[in-house]
Amino acid sequence: MADPHLMDGPEAVALKERERFAQILLLFGRHGLKGMASRLGLRLGGEEPFDSARPEAVVALLQDIGPAAVKFGQILAMRSDLLEPDWIDALSKLQDRVPPLPFATVQPLIEEAIGGTVESYFASFEDEAIAAGSIAQVHAATLLDGRDVIVKVRRPGIERIVDADLRLLRRVARIAERRIPEIARLKPDELLRHFAESIDREMDLGAEARASDTIGEYLKAFGVRTARFDWELSGRRVNIQERFRGVPASNLEAARQSDLDLISLASTYAQAILHMIVINGHFHADPHPGNVFFLEDGTLGLIDFGAVGTLLPRRREELVRLGLAIAAEDTGGVVDILLLWAGDPDVDRVRLEEALAELINRFSNVLLEQIDLTDIFQIVFAILRDFHLALPPDLALVLRTLLTAEGFVRRIDPTFDITRELAPLAKELMRERTSPARLRGEAGKLFAALGRAALSTPSLVGQIERVARTGSITVSIAPRDLERLRGDERNSRATPQLYPAALGICAAILFASEPIIAGLLAVLSIALAIGERVKRR
Repeated sequence: MADPHLMDGPEAVALKERERFAQILLLFGRHGLKGMASRLGLRLGGEEPFDSARPEAVVALLQDIGPAAVKFGQILAMRSDLLEPDWIDALSKLQDRVPPLPFATVQPLIEEAIGGTVESYFASFEDEAIAAGSIAQVHAATLLDGRDVIVKVRRPGIERIVDADLRLLRRVARIAERRIPEIARLKPDELLRHFAESIDREMDLGAEARASDTIGEYLKAFGVRTARFDWELSGRRVNIQERFRGVPASNLEAARQSDLDLISLASTYAQAILHMIVINGHFHADPHPGNVFFLEDGTLGLIDFGAVGTLLPRRREELVRLGLAIAAEDTGGVVDILLLWAGDPDVDRVRLEEALAELINRFSNVLLEQIDLTDIFQIVFAILRDFHLALPPDLALVLRTLLTAEGFVRRIDPTFDITRELAPLAKELMRERTSPARLRGEAGKLFAALGRAALSTPSLVGQIERVARTGSITVSIAPRDLERLRGDERNSRATPQLYPAALGICAAILFASEPIIAGLLAVLSIALAIGERVKRR
């Protein structure tokens, strides 16, 4: 047989994937997960229930598979809405740390990226890496102009390795989604697709530099600094950034022994994180203490923008609606948002409303300073798991970022209250929602919708006329909508979307005998349909 390493083309790729697949099967066996492999259809043998898999064994398996699996496990560790606490605890122990490569291995990559020798650009360069992960490693250096910098270089061949393992992981995920109901509800293929986009950004070291610059401009108003990058020497495989001088926030003992005002710095950090998420909509998604510096000038520094998140205006609107519903103790409104986020699944709505009402009542009379966001989210996550509801990946990232921020600040200031910090931001969002510019935009959308309705009016009137002439009406209702109608009948509560349809049917019935009234009903039906559509937006 030909050596697969000397082959090229699709056949070589397929052969290498089969070899890698065989290696992964051996790893399943090594960690005592042969039954799970059988259940996944990856090998012959006795199957075992998914619940019998030990989280520690799965974590060890992911660690041995490699960087793509490790980073995916770290993403799963953020999903308390999907996984039980014992799985979250185990996955949280996954470490993306590997021994650094020798400098002789990465030096050619650095020189190719910067377009010259190390000596021609750097006055000094530390051969030994100061940090190393599965994607890149970091060296300290000094430029010829005397500036101290950090040189981050991507590990050779990592893009090909991650791409190959991602393809295999997605194959396994699709099989698992078909064969194991417990895994199917986690939507693993969707999770991996989102993860693939995230890890592709992380491997682009130029994207980190762009995010640092962009978000850094926004953070200047809060007195928070981000590292400056040398754009002439930075790209996808190598970036060169300013080296911060100060105390890393991970070393709180040293920070407390300094003259720094930690309480003020913690407040600055919290305000920066909250504004990035809620107002800016583009945020540092991994603001743990290792990525935070208390700088020598008494300000705050934020590094490592490899993981960033985006909160679109539509999602921020939904968060505002959720906040208003919670404030009004409107459990129905809270359920509407949660079901929207979960893809509108079939659930026991009454029982879900009861669970959420109990949660809201539990905290409604509690003083703000006594509320722990972590406690609230633990209960919310338990409710989501109980009803098999999942949050969209972008919101899961937001919640992870908020909990990371709150946990860090409370280590510095145990009296910190994130809910008090969020209150002014909610008001700011409401002001933005009712600003003249926003209202003009909504008015434009309304007139556009009215224009489309006017253009379709002849067709609508023609349909009404045909119904009146034939005396028959064809009604098509999806099974899920029929269940909703039954549920609405039981709850004695009409669905707003039914009003336009009901008025349209009445107009059709009255068209022959009372054309004026029928016309008015038809116009009212159109107006209600447009109004409901605008409200949903």
